Amino acid sequence: MNLSGTAVMLVEFYGSLLSFGLIAAIYVVPAMRRLDFREVVTPILLMHSFRHVGLIYLLFQVVPEVPPPSFAVPTAWGDALTAGLALVALVAVRRRWTGATAAVWLFNVVGSLDLAVATYASTKVDLMKYRIGPAYFLPAIVVPALLVTHALVFWLLIKRPGPRVRAALSDETNQPAKPRA
Repeated sequence: MNLSGTAVMLVEFYGSLLSFGLIAAIYVVPAMRRLDFREVVTPILLMHSFRHVGLIYLLFQVVPEVPPPSFAVPTAWGDALTAGLALVALVAVRRRWTGATAAVWLFNVVGSLDLAVATYASTKVDLMKYRIGPAYFLPAIVVPALLVTHALVFWLLIKRPGPRVRAALSDETNQPAKPRA
């Protein structure tokens, strides 16, 4: 059987998306319900701080056939920007700065838009017709994990923005959140 590179990539992408979604549903969401915002968002922000790896698309030393600039440049620099915003949000959340929630919103919106732009650009240039070497694992494994964690952060910001979020980010309390019944 001769499958196209794009077909295999799509199977791997959606398989990874399903797997990470199940991990989130079975393990992460129940834990998120027991923890406060600060405790939940910290590992997600740390994970996204590695998005600088997206710069790989600019390196001919690593990617045998660098994709066209219409894909590589916005994808690489969008990931780098998102990594920086994740670090800023991380510091703001951990230090309980005023505006920490806004920093998390900014990171999450920019990071999500970056993935949307990269997905559109990869389709437009037919990314799989290029030999991208180890960068193949970014859309096959990493991007689905990033999408799931962005969805989790949106859920945190939209569904749980009440006093628990404010308390977790303020200096008023250093007590861990009580588990929900």
